[in-house]
Amino acid sequence: MPVRELASAKDLTVKFRYNVALDGITLDLKGNRILLLGSNGSGKTTLMRVLSGILRPTEGSVKVLGFDPFENPSRLYSRMLYVRDVEDIPYMMRVSSVIDYLSDLYGPEPVKNAVETLGLKEHAFKRVGELSKGLRRRVAMIEPLASDRELILMDEPFSGLDATSRIIIAKALNDLPKKTGLIIASHIPLNLGIDQMVVLEGGKLTYSGPYQEEVAKRYLAWMDFDSKKPINPSDQ
Repeated sequence: MPVRELASAKDLTVKFRYNVALDGITLDLKGNRILLLGSNGSGKTTLMRVLSGILRPTEGSVKVLGFDPFENPSRLYSRMLYVRDVEDIPYMMRVSSVIDYLSDLYGPEPVKNAVETLGLKEHAFKRVGELSKGLRRRVAMIEPLASDRELILMDEPFSGLDATSRIIIAKALNDLPKKTGLIIASHIPLNLGIDQMVVLEGGKLTYSGPYQEEVAKRYLAWMDFDSKKPINPSDQ
């Protein structure tokens, strides 16, 4: 059975005024679980913004689920969800209001299941601004778990989180059905049954292939939490 292609890039270059964020990258992202690994400033977020159709490249082309994100945005967005490393949910909103809004979009049952999976039931009547960063990130995870999109792009989902939130989110992602494609950009190695690992450094592609423990270990120095090993959903 052929491995499906989630996205591809050809001669992809993104230039800003004083630097080149992506330098002539060509790659195919194939499989169900893709890890974009690299230190801070390596070009991961820039690549994710291009794949999501937010940032138009200076040169080159991209395809996501077979579509050009700049020519067919509406067709792509109905099948893809981009979860950024920013907090888009207003701090004054109550978690219950977020739940109600997403229930209207995706139905109450999948949202309820996501809330339970993420351990948010007891926090439903708190305002988002009252929550820790880990809990706020879990609130942001309700939508990707409930949406049933074909592809989810996630930018640094584990950055700066407490150990409990890291493991809860890792387990939730690991339990997503295989029909849901995941492209995760991170400076922290992940052990989520990765089909393909892509490493960026200085805007250049330095590795693309199977998950390699030795390659991943180079990035453990950036981990700002206690466990000096890749995030594993089986951890307790």
